[in-house]
Amino acid sequence: MAHGFAVGLVARRPKRGTVLLGYFFGPRRKQLPDSTELGQIRAEQANFVCRVKDGALHRGLWRIIGRHPHWRRKDWPLPAFHRREGLSGRGIRAEYDGDNLTTPAREFEASVTDLNLPEDIVFDETRLTETLAKLLGEKKPVTIDPTQWVR
Repeated sequence: MAHGFAVGLVARRPKRGTVLLGYFFGPRRKQLPDSTELGQIRAEQANFVCRVKDGALHRGLWRIIGRHPHWRRKDWPLPAFHRREGLSGRGIRAEYDGDNLTTPAREFEASVTDLNLPEDIVFDETRLTETLAKLLGEKKPVTIDPTQWVR
């Protein structure tokens, strides 16, 4: 993000591959948050959830500022995702296994409510930074519906 920080939490990091599941939080910050603030973030407060390439972490472009002191995997669910097929425009609901965030474990025809799920794409650092800058520049929160997630 230009001129500020967003907080991200890696909720899944498979042993193989370069794709992570990240939860991202506003507001846009001028300074890094302290450990007390980090310990208070919860999944349902996220502004954005996505699959993201891990390159920016490995190259030091994104700082690791600590661990969530009350981390429990079950509190940070892996959502289902949606996408549209190219020619038909048919909606697909994609569900991933926490150990493989590259290839869906299951796919179904999407229902109307599935259209509110996160988009089934893998963000690179540039697209994620641009998306977060846009989201956190707006004052309205993004609604995340945990009832639509894979548990």
